[in-house]
Amino acid sequence: MAVDDESGAIVDVSDSVPGPWADITLLKKSRLMKRPPTGIGDLGYVGIGELHPTGLGAAPRRKPRGKERPPAGRKYNRAFRRRRIVVEHAIGRLRRFRAVARVNRHPRPRHAVRVRAIAGLVNRMLKHRAS
Repeated sequence: MAVDDESGAIVDVSDSVPGPWADITLLKKSRLMKRPPTGIGDLGYVGIGELHPTGLGAAPRRKPRGKERPPAGRKYNRAFRRRRIVVEHAIGRLRRFRAVARVNRHPRPRHAVRVRAIAGLVNRMLKHRAS
C-alpha cells in the first residue's frame, strides 16, 4: 500500500499475496518502484534508496551494532518519525474497518478489491474532513 506522506491519502493498494512476505520483497515485485514519488518506509524497507530508479526513498537509520547511535542519526530518525506518523495514521484508519482487520476467509482475488474499496472510503473521509 502506498500512502501520500503529506496528506495521508492512500495512493495505491498492491495485490494480495498468500502467507507472510517481507515488505521489501513485495516492494521489489510490485509496480510501485517504477513511479516517481518518493517512498517512506519503516525498518522493513531499509535499502529502499538503492532500489528506487532515481535514488528516492527513505527509511530510518539503524543503530550500529555494539556502538552508540550517532547524534546525526538521532536527528534524522526524529525528522523521519514526524513524516512517518502520517502514514501510520492512514494505515490505522484503514484497519478500523473489520473487513481489512480480520482474517480473510474469502477468495484472494476479491480481497484486493475489498481493500481498494475501503481505501476509497478512507480517502473520501479525509477529503470530507478537509473541507
